[in-house]
Amino acid sequence: MILIVDINHGALDVAREYYNLGYRDIHIWDIYGKLERDRSILKQYNDIIKYLKIIPSKGKIDFSKYQEVVAPVHCPINCRFNTFHNVISEILREKYGSIHRRFIEVTGVKGKTTTTELLYYILSKEYNVFINNSNRGSITPVSVLKCIDKLYEKNTLDNYDLFLFEVSLGITTCKYGALINVLENYPIGGGLRDALLGKMSTMRLADRAYINRRVLQEYFKTGHSIEGDIVEVDSENVEILSKYPLKYTYRGRVVEFNRGIFGTHYLENSLFAIEICRNFLDIEDILERIPSFKIDGRMNLRSQNPVVVENINPGLDVKSIEYGLRDFKSIFRRGTVVIGGDFGCTCEEIDTGKLGEVLREYRDYFKYILVGPLGKELRRYIEGEYLESLEDVYQREILEDTLILYRRAISP
Repeated sequence: MILIVDINHGALDVAREYYNLGYRDIHIWDIYGKLERDRSILKQYNDIIKYLKIIPSKGKIDFSKYQEVVAPVHCPINCRFNTFHNVISEILREKYGSIHRRFIEVTGVKGKTTTTELLYYILSKEYNVFINNSNRGSITPVSVLKCIDKLYEKNTLDNYDLFLFEVSLGITTCKYGALINVLENYPIGGGLRDALLGKMSTMRLADRAYINRRVLQEYFKTGHSIEGDIVEVDSENVEILSKYPLKYTYRGRVVEFNRGIFGTHYLENSLFAIEICRNFLDIEDILERIPSFKIDGRMNLRSQNPVVVENINPGLDVKSIEYGLRDFKSIFRRGTVVIGGDFGCTCEEIDTGKLGEVLREYRDYFKYILVGPLGKELRRYIEGEYLESLEDVYQREILEDTLILYRRAISP
């Protein structure tokens, strides 16, 4: 028997792969009760459903009776298990041979989408690139396999020179993998593991791994080591010439963004993009592309007079919001901050108490407009006008420099 955990993150899709490999006694633990809310999901799996035993969220599990337990790396179970990252890697190699040698995968806590978009923009000048990131859909490890399966079914796999994936909580098998940061080493697996160890454990799946120097240093402090082809990316080895528009020197060359790009986090993201793209393009061609790069939904310039910068992002957490406030203050000193949005956007819920502490540190510089369910909760910690929705903000005339930080769930 085999146990596959967590329908939310693709247990049924993994089960189908095991079925195709010859397994027939497959148990699925719906640990978060997804089917209790919507059983219509099972219609997509009519071909295998009779071979599956669905265990409800509150079901008792005896892990010892299973030949193998498969679960997401962040799953709160206290037993030895094979992660989705590993299993998907094995299945990809079994089904598609060496196709993973055309994969570039990006993981980290923040900046994954920006980095994949910049990689896509630069590389598309010379290559046909397939991309999947949070702007386009799910970024679970299972989504990598599902994307390749769909392209295979359409007979379009050979249309692409490179495949570019944003992946959550680590990478799957690939030629080039990037761990851009671990801004906050938050607990995963119900406190049994943490994000740093979880993400770093997957980097061995890359033929060449690009890892933030600060992350490596923190990892080594835990007594761990890492083997393989590792490239350290050091975001401190630069000279910032201008924060807005962002302009800096790296290895004796000038890297410059347009005025539609706001935030010093683009420095770190672009260093990873530059280093990976050097495997495919001359540095002159890479730097030539960056000034015309644009991205929607991540710290974008909405208007210039007054300046309105918005970051609408389901993954906004306390640390990324703090960085956004810091960047905005360093350039404009004072203004308005619109903060709020939705809960339940990602697996890791935002800590409103900690966020309130951060907002209070900047109250002498900004006035706050609190928006949506998150904004309503923040009224316990910080003074500010409350509005029901972001649309209510946009309907007003904006009179001073404004930063909008808003958590909005991705539409299914």
